[in-house]
Amino acid sequence: MQELNKRQRFSLLIWGFITAAFGGWLYEELCVYILYHKIYNRGMLHLTICPIYGFGAWGLYLLLRKVRSSGLYFALSVLTASVFEYGCSYLLEFLFHRTYWTYEGWFLSIQNRISLVSSLIFGLLAVIFAKLILPLLTKAVGTGKSTVWFIVSLLALAVIVGDFVLVVSGY
Repeated sequence: MQELNKRQRFSLLIWGFITAAFGGWLYEELCVYILYHKIYNRGMLHLTICPIYGFGAWGLYLLLRKVRSSGLYFALSVLTASVFEYGCSYLLEFLFHRTYWTYEGWFLSIQNRISLVSSLIFGLLAVIFAKLILPLLTKAVGTGKSTVWFIVSLLALAVIVGDFVLVVSGY
């Protein structure tokens, strides 16, 4: 990937997060629609993003960025995402006193908190994020005006943080 200055790296971080969080929201919406034939906002925020996917995508990327093989990246992502999702299910239940997801009835689920199918999908999404989305975003951020990207990124971050504060203060 090309070298980016501090403002460009910040913008990449924000837009990578937004892209993964929105992609995760879409994935969740599709799952609910396919399984239950209804539309239901799966995110915890008012925005159409699921932040856990943004944090998960960046966490996996930072942990595995030196892994060059897509197959190994996929396998390590499946394993890591499974541990992450399992831990997050307990953490979110503890913090917000509600269950945000269940894999009841899913193939090879563990305590209905993770499943083989979802873990394989998360591994695939991690590979897409690292090998396709990040290079495209890096190119876009690297060739655009860094001040514009930076200001828009700050505004986007402010909207996300504001939405998070509104939601959390309601609990």
